[in-house]
Amino acid sequence: MMMINSNYAQQIAQAKANNAAIVNFDNNTPAVQPIPGEKDTVTLSDKALAMMNGTTVKENPSTYIKPETARSLLAKSEAVNPTKENSSGENTVIDNRFSEMMQNILDQRLGIDREKLEELEAMMEEIANDESMSPEEKQKALEELAAMREKIIEESIEIREIAKQTD
Repeated sequence: MMMINSNYAQQIAQAKANNAAIVNFDNNTPAVQPIPGEKDTVTLSDKALAMMNGTTVKENPSTYIKPETARSLLAKSEAVNPTKENSSGENTVIDNRFSEMMQNILDQRLGIDREKLEELEAMMEEIANDESMSPEEKQKALEELAAMREKIIEESIEIREIAKQTD
């Protein structure tokens, strides 16, 4: 059986180097020599190579480090700096602009009157802080105000739905 050797350029270069007049294209490739196991670093693991040399390999188990969540990082930050004071000793101003903008967008989309809701919340806080009322009276008044708040929200959503249908 004759194999075709496709490396003609190498064979021509070999013939020129030997000053040969004729290039022989017969299959004269040498047989493949296997790599001895000591030198085979591709297929054998470090442990297998060490065992062939008569030594032992200790494998250290990989350690798992639990990733830190945003909540745990915030808790650490609170523990380190619980007073929320900067170096000058003044209290830092918390920037609520983004949450206020998002609340305004939500209110506009739902058609909610924020001023009425704020008035109700102020009344609820006033009732909660009133010492002259009994706990039962406070609970009843707070439930009535909560019902009023829900009614305002539902009415504004209904008005918004009607406005959408007429458009």
